[in-house]
Amino acid sequence: MFGWKQVRYAVMFGFLAFITWVGYQHQVLGGGPGGVPTVDALCPFGGLESIYSWLSSGTWLRRVAPSALILFGAVIAMTLLFGRVFCGWICPLGTIGEISAGIGRKLGIKRVELSGSLDRTLKMLKYIILVVILYYTWTLGTLAWRDYDPWAAWMHLAAGWDEIVGTPWAFAVLFGLVIGAGLFIERFWCRYLCPLGATLGILQKFSLTKVSRNGETCIKCSKCTRSCPMGLAPMEVEKVTDADCIACGRCTESCPVEKTLFFSFAGKKTLSALLVGMLGVALFFGAYGTAKVTGYWQTFASTSVESLRDPVEGVFGWMNIDEVAQQVKLSPEKVLEIAKLPADTPRNVSIKKIEGVNDEVLKEDIKAYFIANPAEAPKPVKEVPENPDELKGSFTLEDVAAGYGLDTAEILKKAGWPADTPKNISMKEAGTPLGREPSDIRTAVKELLKQKQ
Repeated sequence: MFGWKQVRYAVMFGFLAFITWVGYQHQVLGGGPGGVPTVDALCPFGGLESIYSWLSSGTWLRRVAPSALILFGAVIAMTLLFGRVFCGWICPLGTIGEISAGIGRKLGIKRVELSGSLDRTLKMLKYIILVVILYYTWTLGTLAWRDYDPWAAWMHLAAGWDEIVGTPWAFAVLFGLVIGAGLFIERFWCRYLCPLGATLGILQKFSLTKVSRNGETCIKCSKCTRSCPMGLAPMEVEKVTDADCIACGRCTESCPVEKTLFFSFAGKKTLSALLVGMLGVALFFGAYGTAKVTGYWQTFASTSVESLRDPVEGVFGWMNIDEVAQQVKLSPEKVLEIAKLPADTPRNVSIKKIEGVNDEVLKEDIKAYFIANPAEAPKPVKEVPENPDELKGSFTLEDVAAGYGLDTAEILKKAGWPADTPKNISMKEAGTPLGREPSDIRTAVKELLKQKQ
């Protein structure tokens, strides 16, 4: 018979296993339109990190995509309706934290509970971390947190030692603060340091669903307080309004007196822990399914705010040599030379799969080449609107191709324009002698972008 506990663990461990497999597949197959999404494109916090650049310029941060914003919106909705179900039922780092605590119990490690004043002080850290991350991310226009992000570290475990050396702090946070500290204080990361948890903690204050206690039937056994993974004390209040309640249901399910500790919706309706969890999970995956069916689910953003400033930042490991060359406006032969690769290196294989090539190192080498040869450096990409229907005729084909991460030859072919159409003059000027309109290009771009989703 499956009860609340079995269902919750099935959801938690199932999601952790699935998303870990996605991370492994990303390392094997790479990203981009033909690969597997990056961790940032599947992380709700990535949506919050990128929301400023999206609202201000219509572009995303490198590695982030519209899918992250959809997930962030879903998490906001489920938190306001049912509490922090994402944290208590879905979040992989939360699951890792609970596994770590379970291992600690098996090893006989005594659970540590900090004093009330120290606990309250440390809980403020995650809000400070949230503010610092958003300030630097929105100011610098790049994922400032990524080199310290334990979830990015977990998703890149399959990349091996090179990845650990490349982002040592992220792995230190993962093994030291998420797993290591979790042996002694359950969900240490969630309690004190998680920036997404801080965001949802603010929303939790306005949630319609709260843990409530019937003081008349409560026998003051403290089982609910001892079972709380976030160190809260449900026995001491009539309603748990604390921002750190993660709607896991462990307190309500541990209560030995029926209808004494329960979830209340809008202060009236009584809900079971299982129902709260399943409603939240259904909303989360329902948002994904709706976005997928309606065509709004996109895990790949062709243009990032970083690549607008510096086209070299638009180089990714999933690209092949020809695509890298197109991105940085060099010949494929020159890219091979900079990468110190033989001339017969396959040009249709992603650089991630070419032995001895690291895309981040290649980017730095290309930047060094342009510093030494400034006349060959590509100009910043002209910003294109997120919606191709808003493309003006003043854009050149080169602007359009670079802005959406497409190939000019593909655009011309899809639009039915001659392959030798000038690419460095405005679409209006290029189309007039042909009797063609910029709308042909807009339609072609939309179709090509749809194929990439």
